[in-house]
Amino acid sequence: MLAFVGGYVNVGGFLCVHRFVSHVTGFAGFFALELIQANWTNAALALAVPIFFLLGSFLTGITTEVRRSREQIPIYVGVMSVIGFVYFLLGTLGANDWIGKFGEPTESLRDYIILASLCFAMGAQNALFTSYSGAVVRTTHLTGLTTDLGIGMARQLLNRDQSETAKNGIRLGLILSFLLGSVVAAFYFTSYGFEAFFTAGILEVGVGIDLYISRSKLS
Repeated sequence: MLAFVGGYVNVGGFLCVHRFVSHVTGFAGFFALELIQANWTNAALALAVPIFFLLGSFLTGITTEVRRSREQIPIYVGVMSVIGFVYFLLGTLGANDWIGKFGEPTESLRDYIILASLCFAMGAQNALFTSYSGAVVRTTHLTGLTTDLGIGMARQLLNRDQSETAKNGIRLGLILSFLLGSVVAAFYFTSYGFEAFFTAGILEVGVGIDLYISRSKLS
């Protein structure tokens, strides 16, 4: 489900402010281009966006590692509630026309604030499932998953490793979930604009609560 949300918000971010938000690789390029053109403000804003992705990852890291340092099981519902709050806030502000027109060119500080908020949420989510899975799975972009799937397919073919078959099934499922989220987002955001972020908020908080209940039963 979180891979679905990752694809959903990534496309939503692109339709909203014309930038993909589930990874920050491209912002290095934007920063360099703005820098050589002496667009200092835009260069600084482009550099700030990955920093918010980092801050989101840091939030997840600090909340999970504090509990691990005390030999306690990490509780993820708090972080997921913060992520959900970001989506609910954007949906509410957008629905009331307080953050401009949906889909307008990314030119103002307000647009970069939206972009930074989404990257913060994606950074927190990416770190959350990375922590949960022991750095095996990421849910906000496909680069690592596709690479792992390619390597896994080679191992499966050459070694007939059944454990690798199961892992490849998980990887493929995550990729398909991300793609499905992207398709659904393309329809929802073009139809409902900012209000489509409410769906992401509901899913994020819902998964967090479900995960919390499941962990409580195990403990």
